Amino acid sequence: MDSQFKKIAVIGSGTMGSGIALVLAKAGVEVNLVDIDQKFLDSGLNSIQRFLDSRKRKGKINDGEIKILKKNIHPHLNLKEATQDIQLVIEAITEDEKAKKKLFEKLELYCDNNVIFATNTSALKISDLASATKRPDKLIGMHFFNPPALMDLVEVIKGEETSDETITTIIALCKHLEKTPVLSREAPGFIVNRLLWMFLNESYKLLESGVAEKEHIDKAIKLGLNHPMGPFELSDYIGLDVMLNIGNYIKDQLGEQYEPAPLLKKMVKEGKLGKKAGIGFYDYKQ
Repeated sequence: MDSQFKKIAVIGSGTMGSGIALVLAKAGVEVNLVDIDQKFLDSGLNSIQRFLDSRKRKGKINDGEIKILKKNIHPHLNLKEATQDIQLVIEAITEDEKAKKKLFEKLELYCDNNVIFATNTSALKISDLASATKRPDKLIGMHFFNPPALMDLVEVIKGEETSDETITTIIALCKHLEKTPVLSREAPGFIVNRLLWMFLNESYKLLESGVAEKEHIDKAIKLGLNHPMGPFELSDYIGLDVMLNIGNYIKDQLGEQYEPAPLLKKMVKEGKLGKKAGIGFYDYKQ
């Protein structure tokens, strides 16, 4: 099945943005990968290369396929240039409402009226972000999971004014990308992160209160619930700062019962953010 999207701009070349670009390129879509600094673009492209090298070593992809895929990814520093002749923008910048709204205000000026705006936000209300545009009917949540190239799920989130046509179009794109779309109405954390936050936050409280050691909690969850990763392994993988941002947002929207555990706040303040910092609940510097 061919996609109606021939060229897509992905804004933000971090872990999620570069991963989304890889997914699109693999499906034969041209991708303009955009960031504000060359060092961020280089980091994103290096991340893509490392992933491809790993897949090649495992026999999952060959040199010819890699060459074709990489030709589909075009790095850009100029947002206006990168958003010409596209059909879709996927925003994957920092999880900050003000920053996202500022970006969408710029995109509104640069993009044709028929361009769909998608956000990879993991928790924010779609309608709040859509208020920064003149096309709320064409703004939709498209929440990929880390790493996008390996995770099958995409949460498709409908804002208050998102049109049925936009929803249908994005669901079709997800299927073209060989992803499984799950439709959700907007709510803090949507489906996965709403449930995940309560689970992870309770694990932090278990550790904090001395009920069990982190290694034992991780092992219990993996063996008892058949999870591939324990809560502390998963938190380190996602990033403790990301989890704190999600938790704070859900708490602000839904009440004090969602308040992040003091242990999580303390670790983020100390810079113990997980794998990306070399230390989180576990030490990765060894």
